[in-house]
Amino acid sequence: MMDSVRLLVTTIPGLEDVTVAEASEKLSLKSFEVKPGQVAGRVILEVSEEEASKVFRLRSIEHVIRLLKIFPVEASLKGLDIIYRELYGLEVELGSTFRITCERVGSHDYTSIDVQRVAGQALVDRYGTKVNLKNPETIVRVDVAREWCFVGVQLTRQPLHIRYLRVFQHPSALNPVIAYGMLRLSGLKSGETLLDAFCGGGTIIIEAAQAWENLEALGIDISPKNIEGAWKNAESAGVKDKVNFMVADACRLEKFLPEGWKADREVSNLPFGIRSGRLKALPKIYRGFLSSVKSFLSRSAMLCLLTARRNILESSALEEGYEVAEARKIAYGGLESWIIRLKPP
Repeated sequence: MMDSVRLLVTTIPGLEDVTVAEASEKLSLKSFEVKPGQVAGRVILEVSEEEASKVFRLRSIEHVIRLLKIFPVEASLKGLDIIYRELYGLEVELGSTFRITCERVGSHDYTSIDVQRVAGQALVDRYGTKVNLKNPETIVRVDVAREWCFVGVQLTRQPLHIRYLRVFQHPSALNPVIAYGMLRLSGLKSGETLLDAFCGGGTIIIEAAQAWENLEALGIDISPKNIEGAWKNAESAGVKDKVNFMVADACRLEKFLPEGWKADREVSNLPFGIRSGRLKALPKIYRGFLSSVKSFLSRSAMLCLLTARRNILESSALEEGYEVAEARKIAYGGLESWIIRLKPP
């Protein structure tokens, strides 16, 4: 019987179900647990040792940690004694050097730095291995989530959302993990037509071209600088021949798109009105876009839109005759943001 391994993967809080759906589709999952310790943005996947390497291909995750142990821990200072004891008694395959990394969620009488210090001392006392904070051979995660401690070896050195070198850095660039989640939530299928009417540096269109086959993927932005940057990013990502970008106004699509052109999915990171200081203009922008895009949507189309201004978007959508199919909260750049799925009139 083939041995299994438990991997703790991190994702964007609010997209845990997307990770489970993708993992179930691409792996032979033995089991899974969503939000272990009631911590958002984490999923435990149990897979065979043979399939463990495939986890790194998932597009909905950031980091992969090989779980070694989960144990209860107290919020008082006694919790540090428990952590020392458990780490000292744990079998850990360390390289020539190691570093402890800690994320702490909840209220405790100790800090993440305290956890790192105590856990690190336990491993030094047990194995005599040297600590290297800058370039360790092994990264040991000791995360404390409320009354639970998760210990594992982090297998990723950099976040998996780094798919390619972003030549052009848009100030509001979207995390590709969120882009992938939105594309899945839109119901996008290979061979369909995808529109992003606020494409910025092209993240959503590029993500779609990398993950789906035979798409007609069109990104639009009112800024020539953004469109130039999107082309550069697409070339860097190796999908320049699979996408198209054009300078156009999302609120006046009829002036730029050919009559009869239809999109099956519209997926966009909408302006938030924060960095640009255009909050007062958002209702007009949202209404203008939703009004203009109607005639370019197929009968079974779905819009999947990201905004920090849920009320403005939903009220604009209802006024334009759209049905709000779903509103889910995610964590995005420290803001309370929402992915809103809309069915057109």
